[in-house]
Amino acid sequence: MNFRLFSKKRGYLPKWADTCVVIVAGLLYSIVAGLFLERESSYFDEGFTSYLARFSPLDIAHYTALDVHPPLYYIVLHYWQQLFGIDVVSLRFMSILWGVIALVFVFLLVRKMFGSRAGYSALVFVILSPLFIRYSEAMRMYTMAIALVTAGTYALILLATNATSHRRRTWGIYALLVSAGMWTNYFTAFVWLAHFAWIVWEKRIKKDQFLRDWLIAIGAAVVLYLPWLPWLLVRFASVQATGFWIPPISVDTIVSTITTATTYTNSSQTTNWLAVGVCLYVILATFVIIRVYKSLAANKNQQAIFRLLIMCAAVPIIGLIIVSLPPFRSSFVYRYVLNGVFMSTIVIGCSFALVTFKRNSLFKKVGLYTIAIIILGTGVIIAKQQGNRSLDTGVKNMVAQAIDRIHAHSTPGEPIISRSPYTYYTAALYETSEHPTYYTFSSTLNNIGSTHMLYDHPEKRGIKNLAQFANQYPKIWILAEDRHSANTPPVASWHRNQSFTLYDPVSHLPTAYGTEYVKP
Repeated sequence: MNFRLFSKKRGYLPKWADTCVVIVAGLLYSIVAGLFLERESSYFDEGFTSYLARFSPLDIAHYTALDVHPPLYYIVLHYWQQLFGIDVVSLRFMSILWGVIALVFVFLLVRKMFGSRAGYSALVFVILSPLFIRYSEAMRMYTMAIALVTAGTYALILLATNATSHRRRTWGIYALLVSAGMWTNYFTAFVWLAHFAWIVWEKRIKKDQFLRDWLIAIGAAVVLYLPWLPWLLVRFASVQATGFWIPPISVDTIVSTITTATTYTNSSQTTNWLAVGVCLYVILATFVIIRVYKSLAANKNQQAIFRLLIMCAAVPIIGLIIVSLPPFRSSFVYRYVLNGVFMSTIVIGCSFALVTFKRNSLFKKVGLYTIAIIILGTGVIIAKQQGNRSLDTGVKNMVAQAIDRIHAHSTPGEPIISRSPYTYYTAALYETSEHPTYYTFSSTLNNIGSTHMLYDHPEKRGIKNLAQFANQYPKIWILAEDRHSANTPPVASWHRNQSFTLYDPVSHLPTAYGTEYVKP
């Protein structure tokens, strides 16, 4: 693989401007992603994340082995919590910090390939990526995974272009990034698979030195991953054997992936002018990518690196579709293809900067950017308006608002009780000394992977006998996300003193309930 580092066309700004632009982009992204960070209630995934991160690293590994995702993100959040506490804003901000790291590597790898102006353009598109913004404000592992795969791709480019004099060290860093990615999110594997496919495509001789070095680095990454590899196989086998909550792949799945990535709306919600705008944007983006790819034929090195980005964008999405088709069980949800969507955004951002036209080039490029900014900007606005509404169910969590309501209409000392462990995870983030939060045991949920840490540690906030527990207090609150749980008294003789129902502001469906019961 005989790459040479191609020339760095820096554009019109001096070198120091790169640093300034990246700093401004990071600040702008942090403002956009951090807007309304405290306003939105946490939801189950975030509550589970925060609660799990309270345990020791070994316990975290144990409980994640019983659930779905690998443990590295939770371990990092464990130490973050020790430094900054369990406040919702501080926990979510760690995701933004990883997003900033991803932005830095986006600029570095794009500038290395195509110059600073393409890097500036890629930053704009990434900051306006609705899915990236949405998961930047959630205390989940997705931006950490994006930062790792972007850094890993940058390391691969340095090695492929002979841009580093410390090749052995860089290969070692690459191996660490690959392993760390797999310890963070299983779906980073598709990016590393894209790297392999690209290497084979660019040099179709199996005894190539670059391929051998890559295989050695992957071997080192696998060795570092060996302690967790059995649990990856167990989780995959479990999902394939018992199924999962994710629905089968359909045409709507594919179309909604495109519309959600551009305007944060599913296919049925993308109507009227919004539908026209999305179609226009997708057509123009496809046209520009093809035009740029052809124009790079004169520079084989740049065209090869451009192919790498395209593969990193396509393989995570196509790969997840393939492994979600029969005979496999579906695993396709939008957040699981976030790595591919993020790389797609980089490809489009680069292409808009690199495309040229024979006539009225400036006018046409301004038009392209205007359409892109309008469509993606609309998507970011919609994402911020939707808040923590689940893309999978369409449900908006309002547990935080319900707890605020309870605090405002109760006296200190009244406990808050959830009959669902899932609701408890969310509520535990908002617990106060004046209103401790508890959960009751459920015989139907005690074998679920995500609830094991509650049932293994009932001394923390678990209630085995609700009637016996309730009789210690003159009043208690029942917090629920279903009407039946809220309307069932803790003891048959207790009577309801006050209650409320919170409604989804969009669907107007009930989403949270609170009922105060008084001992007779």
